Amino acid sequence: MKTLAVKFLSAAGLPAVSRRHHRGKLAILMYHGVEAEPLTPHCSYVVAAAALRRQLRYLKRHFHVLALEEALGRLRDGTLPDRAVTLTFDDGTRNLATQAAPILRELRLPAAVFLATGPMGTDEALWPDRLWLAFATTQETSVDLSKLGLGTGFLRNDAERGEVCGAVVERLKGLPDDERIAWVESIACALAAAPDTTAFQLLSWDEARAVAGDGLVTLHPHTVTHPILAQCSDEKVEYEISESCAAIARETNCVPTIFAYPNGRTQDFDDRARAVLHRRGIRWALATNFGFAVRDSDPFALPRIGIGSNLSFARFRLLVSGTFK
Repeated sequence: MKTLAVKFLSAAGLPAVSRRHHRGKLAILMYHGVEAEPLTPHCSYVVAAAALRRQLRYLKRHFHVLALEEALGRLRDGTLPDRAVTLTFDDGTRNLATQAAPILRELRLPAAVFLATGPMGTDEALWPDRLWLAFATTQETSVDLSKLGLGTGFLRNDAERGEVCGAVVERLKGLPDDERIAWVESIACALAAAPDTTAFQLLSWDEARAVAGDGLVTLHPHTVTHPILAQCSDEKVEYEISESCAAIARETNCVPTIFAYPNGRTQDFDDRARAVLHRRGIRWALATNFGFAVRDSDPFALPRIGIGSNLSFARFRLLVSGTFK
């Protein structure tokens, strides 16, 4: 929808009408990283702190913002208030402590953080972030991606770098896990980049516990290394889920009941993952398929609403009210 049309519909009161239409439904918003300023080249899943503050102020005025576990329990029990929304942040990057947590405290809003537990407290970035950093900082002007079926990727400006990186990440998501790992190493080597990983470093356990110290933020598992579970061996599916759940229990003294799938599309997890989650005592699992959660939603494939960095405020208002995707 065109920008002017979005602004008109937002200003004309369509969000309020749509909120009434979606009574009894739960909007689970999905964020990732938060930085003081937008990243260059554009990174769709890292939002600016000012945009986050404006969005959360709007939610505080117009919605019932609930803690995730409370929201899911009330959805199950049929006691969910109208205009219910809950906030989730995936991966657990350190900028949640420096940028997002102060805003959540300022507004007294609860949120759930899903941690990729393996690289926490190290300089290691998760594989999509590692690729973004490599493309963002390389001095190369092109890269041969023909073996991936992507031809030659031109990297002459920020727009090209962002476009090629996005295409590579999407292609790698569909490969078997060991092939994906090998391709990440190969591409990073070909780009000859030695990037500063600060924007994508993960929280340490001490930092994560500090973020959750006032009770507004809760910590939950998101696998160990953020693979696409459907592309993993049976043994790795077991390890990625079980070890991340065990780490949360060990480091927080709370047995986890909610899990978020990495990437989280329908094709990214399967019955093997569901079986492991059941054995670990998980009651709800969050996907990334767009939509509102309702009482009869599959508790192991709950939809979410992704909030990206290119989302205008007018479109955000329409999106969280349920006007359109």
